[in-house]
Amino acid sequence: MMRNWQIWLLTALAVLILIALVRNQIRKSKERKERDFLRKLETLLREKETVKSICTQKDGRWILTNSRLILEKKGQFQAFGLKEIKSLKGKNAAGNRTTAVRNMVSLTVKTESEYVLQNNCSEFVYFASQLQNVIKKKAEKRS
Repeated sequence: MMRNWQIWLLTALAVLILIALVRNQIRKSKERKERDFLRKLETLLREKETVKSICTQKDGRWILTNSRLILEKKGQFQAFGLKEIKSLKGKNAAGNRTTAVRNMVSLTVKTESEYVLQNNCSEFVYFASQLQNVIKKKAEKRS
């Protein structure tokens, strides 16, 4: 007959194995979602279009390519040509406008409507600076 400490030890071991299995399934699920997203994105890209940066948000992803800005929400994609972007407005924590990407809390992209990109991912600084650079170059070419 098993003693109490042996029962507790077997129970703890079973719980640890169960936790490991659940964590493994969660990891595989995330990897599968990321792989599916990249496959969809590859089919969406035009010929000679390359991805410059991807910024993950709470409700979707922002993808910057060399010719478009693509917004992905719940598996649906919406693309804006870089020429369609009228302005970019950055806001700092105090709510004031800023152009310094490191101080930005949010970046508002104005096309026919406004879209807000929050600074809640590690890629935000790189993404926003790349977007600002591309828009500046497009504005210089127009002038």
